[in-house]
Amino acid sequence: MLSLRSHIVPLALVILLLLSLATGMYRPLAIAVFLVMLLSSLDKIGKGIVLREMIGLHTSFVCLVMPVLGYAVYNRQEYLAGLFRRYMRVSEETYFDYALPAVIVFCLALCWPVRQQGTVADEGGMLERTIIRIRQHLARNYQRGFYLIGIGMLASFVQGSLPEGIRFFVSLFYFASFAGLLYIYFAPMFRGKWIVILLFLVFLISGSLNSGMFTVIAYMGVTIFSFLVVGKRYSLPVKLGVFLSAVILVVVVQNVKMIYRTYLWNRSYAGDKTSLFTSLFVETIQKGDALFNKRAFFPVHVRLNQGFNVSLVMDRIPKLKPHDGGKALSQSLASSVVPRLLWPDKPEAGGRFNMFYYAGWRIRTLSTNVGPLGEAYGAFGVTGGIVFMFFLGLFIRWAYAQVFRIGERLPLLICWIPVLFYQTTYSAETDTLQIFNSLIKTAFFIWLLYKLFPGWFGGRTKQQAFVPRNALPA
Repeated sequence: MLSLRSHIVPLALVILLLLSLATGMYRPLAIAVFLVMLLSSLDKIGKGIVLREMIGLHTSFVCLVMPVLGYAVYNRQEYLAGLFRRYMRVSEETYFDYALPAVIVFCLALCWPVRQQGTVADEGGMLERTIIRIRQHLARNYQRGFYLIGIGMLASFVQGSLPEGIRFFVSLFYFASFAGLLYIYFAPMFRGKWIVILLFLVFLISGSLNSGMFTVIAYMGVTIFSFLVVGKRYSLPVKLGVFLSAVILVVVVQNVKMIYRTYLWNRSYAGDKTSLFTSLFVETIQKGDALFNKRAFFPVHVRLNQGFNVSLVMDRIPKLKPHDGGKALSQSLASSVVPRLLWPDKPEAGGRFNMFYYAGWRIRTLSTNVGPLGEAYGAFGVTGGIVFMFFLGLFIRWAYAQVFRIGERLPLLICWIPVLFYQTTYSAETDTLQIFNSLIKTAFFIWLLYKLFPGWFGGRTKQQAFVPRNALPA
């Protein structure tokens, strides 16, 4: 049977949904949604895999909490927001009448408990039994984790020099190294596992410092961390302390990386990058609570306020352009399953097309996007957009549930969850195409590996499949 706690979060979200439709208490309700997802995420640490909860937490933060800050602090009258024109472009009522119920139904559909054999599949006893099966298999096959990490490290060195058409496929080998990391971690009686994990962490940090990109560490790290602490019991105050420390770290890194990237990309810095980042980090953290004053926090707010991009869409559609009825979204869904070889000019994931098509903004990079929330409104309006967000949450939950269904037969597949859902973790800032594209292509990649090396997933190899039953030892 499902635990009472498994019902509390859905019930709380349903209550908040009804209040969002019946009242105008936008700010407290937006904060309440975030707190529900935060408590759900913290409670699950040590008990299960914190993936869907983190997706909901991230979505509620960038699409609800940051917009609240935009209306309350960084509004049109605030000097910096007015100077850089980074204030919410529609009224608070207009924005939250759509965004609040849309985010709530997305979280509700996404976080509805996944059951196997009458109990929750991704936490508690069911997950612990799956991990026991994983350990049993890896007791004699832990070297496969080394193979995955080695191949992944090699892929990370060559992917940048490859043609665009195959770069994503090769990058999947790099992401596979995170599954290899979990293979090594769960392998029993392997005394050197922490040395390998530490060396891999050094490799990741070094790669981020060289590129100036920290996305993999931030988003992949959260899910990996939840695997590492399954079965460990921590009090809620301890978890909350870790979370607040992580928030401070994120604010510091957000400030540091903007300066760091200036050195790296614009000034072609040739010195020791580790020393540069460390010195910038120390200088920033010494500012203390000054990091959170209105002026210092403004760049962080600009970076994390996904609601601003959504408000651009709502300000333009339908005033200057009609809702397209899902035309662009349909093309995105089709392009996620049709190979580029058969559709050379199919849409590409990234913000350039979406920011111009929905928001009317031309951008040079791919680092900003209207997100599924903006796409849904641009396609269907308020009611249709809310319905779309509900079904998007259901789809992600369905894909997640399939991993556990197949994991009944191939237990090591559970270790590939961080790989399969990596780009979905921060989906509120990307687009629907990237969600479907990454899930479908990564699932195909994992299936292909399984067909070639079934033993890597806990399946039976061809040699095992043809061993007569009476030839096996008793």
